Amino acid sequence: MILDADLRGVVDDVFGDASVADAAAADPLWALVSELGWPLVGVAEELGGAGGDLAAAAELAAGTGRHAVPVPLVETGLAAWALAEAGLPVAAAAGRATVVHASLGQVEARPAGAGGAWRLDGTAPDVRWLSAVDRIVVVARPAAGGTVVAVLDPRGTPGLDVEAGHSFADEPLGTLRLDGVVVPAAAVAVAPAGLARDVLDRAAVLRAAAIAGAVERACALTKEHVGTRHQFGRPLAALPPVRQLIAGMAVERDLLDAALAVALARPGHATAAAARAVAAACAGAVATGAHQLHGAIGVTQEYPLHRLTRRLWAWRDEDGSQRRWEEIVGAEVLLGDGDDGLWSLVAGAEGAATAVPV
Repeated sequence: MILDADLRGVVDDVFGDASVADAAAADPLWALVSELGWPLVGVAEELGGAGGDLAAAAELAAGTGRHAVPVPLVETGLAAWALAEAGLPVAAAAGRATVVHASLGQVEARPAGAGGAWRLDGTAPDVRWLSAVDRIVVVARPAAGGTVVAVLDPRGTPGLDVEAGHSFADEPLGTLRLDGVVVPAAAVAVAPAGLARDVLDRAAVLRAAAIAGAVERACALTKEHVGTRHQFGRPLAALPPVRQLIAGMAVERDLLDAALAVALARPGHATAAAARAVAAACAGAVATGAHQLHGAIGVTQEYPLHRLTRRLWAWRDEDGSQRRWEEIVGAEVLLGDGDDGLWSLVAGAEGAATAVPV
C-alpha cells in the first residue's frame, strides 16, 4: 500500500540499501535519516518541523517495517510531534527520543510547588527504545486536568531509573521508573486535555503503518517462495491448500490496508483504534502463515523472513493488546445513539448520511 507516493521511492532507496540487522550497528543509518529530516516529518514547519501530514509520517513508518530497519523513527517522530503540539521546542527531542504515555503505565504527574515545575512518579513498562534514546517525552493526564508533556534526560536525572531489555524483535525495550522526578518549568508544558488522546491515536496509526509495511514484505516473500519452490514435481503455489493460505494472507493484508486508509482519511479515536486492532490480528495471521509456507528456511539467520515476523509478533502486543484496542472501538461506538455510532464508523460521515443499513 502506498501512503505517500512522493516518499515511497525515496524510503525504499534509503532503507533498501541499509542492510542493517542489528540496532547497535544502525548509527550511520540513523545519521542519514536525521540529515534527511525524517524524524520531523508530520510536524508543521512553523512549529519547527519538516512539514508533511500524517500520511507522510505513516509512509516512513511503513518503510521501517517493510525493510525491518532497527531505528526509532516512529518513536522520535511521535515525540517531536507531541512536543510541538504542547508548545515546547521540537529541538528538545533532538537525537533519538521515545514517548511514554501514562495511560499505558502508572505514571502520575502533579505540580511541584512554585515556579511551574512538575513532579513525576510511577512505572511505565515496555517502553520502546528506552535504553537507546537521548530524550524521553512523558505524556500524562494530571488530576487537575489538561495534558502534561515533560521532557526527561534518561542519563543523570535524579529519581529516574531505566531497566534495559530487548523485545522479541531484538529491539531495545525497557521499563521506566520515576521516583519523585522533578521537571523544571522550561521542560514541561500543560496542554489541552485532548492532546493525550491525540498522541495515543497517532501512535496507534503509525504502529499500524509499520506493521502494514512488514506484512507487505512478508506476503511478497511468501508468494515468491511458493512460486519458485517445487514439491511433487510442481511449484508449491500449484497446490490448492497453499493457494488457499496465500489468499488468506492477502485478505488479511488488504483488510489492514483498508483500515489504515480509513484512519488516515478520517482521523479519530475510533478509526485509529480500529486500524491498530486490525493490525494486531493481521500481524499474527500473516506471520504464522508465512512460516507455515516457508518451512525450515523461514527461521534461518540468512533468510530475511524472521526479521519481519519477529517484528510482527513483537509489535502486535506493544502499546496494548488487540483486545484493548477492540475495547476502545467498542466504547467509541457505544457513545452514539442506537446503531448510528457503529454505522458512522463503518460507512463514514457521507455513508451515514446517504446509505441505509440492511
